Amino acid sequence: MPPGEDSSAEDYTTDDSTAEDAYDAIADEYAEDVPSNAYNAHLEFPATTRLIPDVEGERILDAGCGTGIYTEWLLDRGGDVVGVDVSEAMLDHARETIGDRAEFHRATLGETLDFAADDEFDGVVSALVIDYVEDWESLFSEFARVLAPGGFVVFSVVHPLDTLDEAENYFETEQYVKEWSVDVPCYRRPLGAMVGPVTDAGFRIDELCEPRPTVEFAEKLPEKYEKESRNPVFLCVRTVLD
Repeated sequence: MPPGEDSSAEDYTTDDSTAEDAYDAIADEYAEDVPSNAYNAHLEFPATTRLIPDVEGERILDAGCGTGIYTEWLLDRGGDVVGVDVSEAMLDHARETIGDRAEFHRATLGETLDFAADDEFDGVVSALVIDYVEDWESLFSEFARVLAPGGFVVFSVVHPLDTLDEAENYFETEQYVKEWSVDVPCYRRPLGAMVGPVTDAGFRIDELCEPRPTVEFAEKLPEKYEKESRNPVFLCVRTVLD
């Protein structure tokens, strides 16, 4: 979630721009502000990292690595990390921060990850990224291909109830444009359209979390604390490949 913004959707329309264009444009702003953004640092991040199992000595794909926030967290816990992102500008920040501690590739999630062999990874982490992918069937099929049996995917997305008021039809997967400092096109979908592609690809849902704001969130954004304590903002999920 880009800096200074809450989670509410603004405009349900299609748009010719892409997430790649948007994140290329805001990469510098993102790198500066998101590590301390209350929604990222004190709501989504603690919940998602809690779901990630021990990665010591494991090969992990950071799918949609952005500027490398999760890449660094995984490396610090002993993971052998490969980061992938569609935005070259975001990858530039990740490379600057991480150096040669991790391997980085530019690629589009939902398409074939040509750099990755079958069964190469022990886990995938994808934080607040796959809302930008329309085709989750292809996405999770590709995650299943690159994961060894028993591997995990931990992902976080915007909660489907968070965008309910703005949805034209809850039961449809709809593109909308998020109005940040630039327009960012992404997708909202019902819960069933999230679960179906996951289980169809051979994963079982191991744990699911609807995080509530932390004390640090309250200190950072007291005016948002009560609202976000009553209404889900994010959905964080750990799945395992059977």
